[in-house]
Amino acid sequence: MDKKTKKEPGVKEWAIILAAGALLLLLSVPDLFRKEKEETVDTAASVHQSEKQTEEYAECMERKLEELLLGIDGVTSAKVVITVNSTMEKVVLQDTTTDTENLEEQDGEGGMRTSGKSSGEKKTVLAGNAPYLTKELTPEVEGVVAVISGADSAKVLAITEAVQALFDVPAHKVKIINN
Repeated sequence: MDKKTKKEPGVKEWAIILAAGALLLLLSVPDLFRKEKEETVDTAASVHQSEKQTEEYAECMERKLEELLLGIDGVTSAKVVITVNSTMEKVVLQDTTTDTENLEEQDGEGGMRTSGKSSGEKKTVLAGNAPYLTKELTPEVEGVVAVISGADSAKVLAITEAVQALFDVPAHKVKIINN
């Protein structure tokens, strides 16, 4: 007499089956653990790109100022160095939602009590996969040094004032050296 007995799965067996199912589910999502690493790489690339744009901006301003200085009567050569205090800044569009609740209560003795609660949330508006940019802010010029040849002292003073006007920099942060 052959009796086949079926044994119902116990708690241990169900736990093993559940753990195996959870493991299979985690392994089926390949980007689950990579996303954070990729965002870090994207952020580093974005910072590098912003620094490069800032350098290019400063170099462009230097070239323009050199051309301007060479256009002044008597100036035969010019070399300019401009320093900036930050990198290019990109302003993204954000959708802001605000919830406000006000509650007024009157107690048994006739006194009034008012309480309020406010909460808000900001979400970046996306254009495709990238944030929607509203504007790009150029860095502020922090200081200017120009080495020129051939200008008299009156023109050096005029050049200093022109640089102050162009870059909105105080006089103590502008130095014109006449060789």
